[in-house]
Amino acid sequence: MSHLGACSFFKHIRTMAKILQVCNTDFYLNRFLKPLIEGLLESGHAVHTACHTTADFNALDDPRVRHFDVNFPATASPWGFVRAIKRLMQIIRAGEYDCVNSHNRNASLAARVAAWRCGVPINLYTAHGYYFHDDQKALAHALTVQMERWLAKITDYTLSQSREDMEFMLAKGYVAENHIDWIGNGIDTQRFLPADARGGQDALRQRLALPHEAWTVSAVGRLVRGKGFQDLITAFARFHQRHPNSHLLLIGGNIAQDIEPFAREIRQQIDEAGLHQAITITGLVDNVEDYLAASDAYVLPSYREGVSRSLLEAMSCRLPVVATRIRGCREVIRHGKNGLLYPPHDHAALTEKLEILYTQPQLAASLADAASQTVRRQYDQSHYIERQLNAINTLLNAHES
Repeated sequence: MSHLGACSFFKHIRTMAKILQVCNTDFYLNRFLKPLIEGLLESGHAVHTACHTTADFNALDDPRVRHFDVNFPATASPWGFVRAIKRLMQIIRAGEYDCVNSHNRNASLAARVAAWRCGVPINLYTAHGYYFHDDQKALAHALTVQMERWLAKITDYTLSQSREDMEFMLAKGYVAENHIDWIGNGIDTQRFLPADARGGQDALRQRLALPHEAWTVSAVGRLVRGKGFQDLITAFARFHQRHPNSHLLLIGGNIAQDIEPFAREIRQQIDEAGLHQAITITGLVDNVEDYLAASDAYVLPSYREGVSRSLLEAMSCRLPVVATRIRGCREVIRHGKNGLLYPPHDHAALTEKLEILYTQPQLAASLADAASQTVRRQYDQSHYIERQLNAINTLLNAHES
């Protein structure tokens, strides 16, 4: 880390602080923020959480964590944001927090404004990929960039998963160099293991009721339009015509808070292409690692990412990967070295990349080995969490002194 990393986390554990973690949904809280929250608790901090919750939310199964239900708008609703900001201001004033750490677009917008209005000592934003992206139309892109520019002015510090995002904000002068740093991303490399470490691919496919002999390509994500699954199905349809012994595995579904459930359109596209026997949609599952390890290749067809966890998880399972040439993916994948990149929306290019992996098994194996090494060297979860803990503790210490 360029600014905060000079102070070792282990030498700078502050006396207990009160920290509010804010994100869009309980799905995100449970799936992605739990390791950070556990690390903060182990550091001696009091941690509260706020997000839009569903009926079956279990509040992380930790009595030390107090949770608040905040309904963040799923659309650009001014009144929805006003209500969310007011609700957060009530929570922040009552909790007297030392730090409000916000995540995701809508939650972070409301939380950063609320923390600023309440004068919270540390208004911290974790950027899991800035929300301007290459696929936006010019006006939408310009407006989103300016929104991030304004929010940066009221944010004390930003932790960016993407180096490219950080470099863009610095180059534009939208954030000062001593107010942003890179944290990368990380996954549990002991959970996402190759098939040979999980009992073998045949056993996994039998347990998961997947075709035994088919060359299987997988993709992970919520079934929403921005994930690009429609492009993947179009490309796979062309590939499957040439290679009928192939199978597509879509590992995902929709959560209750999704503004645009896309599953019906996806299924309609599959039926119209006559591929219902060649494509499996798992729905939301807790054993993504099993499905990945049972696959032969992985595709990330998304239009916007920070540094994709699902991509890292597939790489950790030693799969050859294909991803869109977008921010986040470009800094993880070195084309032809540890994976393949293609332009978003380019069905023909994606089909070509699948053809390469299928017809050149030695290249596929080489890419897969390099992908696994990349993740274990640079994107292990323990290092990712330590970078965040180090940053938060250093910021708290600096404010206290």
